[in-house]
Amino acid sequence: MSWYECRRLSHRLAGGAIFVFLAVTGLLAQPDPRQMSGIPRVDGNLPDGTITVRVIRGNFVNNVRNHPVELLSGDMQSVVETDAEGRATFMSLSPGTQVQVATTVDGERLMSQSFSMPARGGVAVLLVGLTAIDGNDPLTPEMARPGRVTIGRDSRILVELGEETIEIYYLLEVLNSTDEPVEPRVSFEFDLPLGAQSGTVLQGSTARTIVDGSQVQVSGSFPPGMTQVRVAFVLPYSSGGLALSQIFPADFDELVIFVEKWDTLEVSSPLISRRGEMAADETGGSALLWGAGGRVPTGQPVMIELSGLPHHSGWPRITALALSGFIVAVSVLRSVQKDNVGKGTDQAETLRTRREKLFMELVRTERQYLDGKIRITRYSTRRGELIVQLERVLRDLDDGLAPAAIDRGAREISA
Repeated sequence: MSWYECRRLSHRLAGGAIFVFLAVTGLLAQPDPRQMSGIPRVDGNLPDGTITVRVIRGNFVNNVRNHPVELLSGDMQSVVETDAEGRATFMSLSPGTQVQVATTVDGERLMSQSFSMPARGGVAVLLVGLTAIDGNDPLTPEMARPGRVTIGRDSRILVELGEETIEIYYLLEVLNSTDEPVEPRVSFEFDLPLGAQSGTVLQGSTARTIVDGSQVQVSGSFPPGMTQVRVAFVLPYSSGGLALSQIFPADFDELVIFVEKWDTLEVSSPLISRRGEMAADETGGSALLWGAGGRVPTGQPVMIELSGLPHHSGWPRITALALSGFIVAVSVLRSVQKDNVGKGTDQAETLRTRREKLFMELVRTERQYLDGKIRITRYSTRRGELIVQLERVLRDLDDGLAPAAIDRGAREISA
């Protein structure tokens, strides 16, 4: 699982308030069958000792019929073919028997987790192969027809706040409303907004999704129904306002945007005609602002403007850099003067080496903070530690080299 999903996306989408809102408005995405593939589920409605295995390609409308499914238990192996609903049924297994089910679809080996038969009821297992048309033949480019797809009504854009960054999630449901595979006349690819960083493919997206730098591409054709395309990226900002523009490669059937609420934060777009707020729920999800609009044609930019973003003033950074530069300059000047004295000891040389390392670490810390790689708490703590150590080293150097400078001055006066 990527770091984006480890943040808050999963609990936000699962939050009670959001779930109810999406369900009511029809925006809740259908589950991805591949995420359920191979996971045994105890079913009390099945007869004792029964296993049912459903085999599909890609989604629930593509049942794999008249296809062999294997039941593996130690050295024992049984084979049953699927029926018209894509189900193979194994019966009369003893409680506690350790088993596994498997099949091969279009050259892909599908296997369940190993499981024990329960004392009561049966077990249902779903095995999901590569996306294909309804039938037993795999989906191939030759079978696809030129056509068009749209970004369906279940699609949405989520915006979360970071430390002077926003995290943006495109959760797209690409819709092929025909009953046969479609090869888009224009490739389904687009560039992320200017300045986007750390682009990544999220779990649940079609395996054909590729993020290469700032470019997102979904290769090949789209089967009938929905294909999930889920990507995320980070967009840094340095002031209280941020505007972004995104062009999608297909019509957006209905634009829906969710933004994490914060104090005076506002979201606006010429494409938003309806807006509202959602309170934080009991599961820990944050309060949200939402906006929705109508259809956005292919090639028309989706413009989103955020104002009232939390940010730190740039003056402290500038002051910190200026102070660091001043300290480095003074140190270099002192170093040249001390080296000219020529009376340094081994201890003084060690202190000089230590001083230079601390200077370099201070500069590196400043750069990391400016680049957004460390946050303000870590930056302030680390910078304070380095300055204290530098002051101690400079004081020790002054104390150790001052007598040598005095002796040299006395000799020059006597001469």
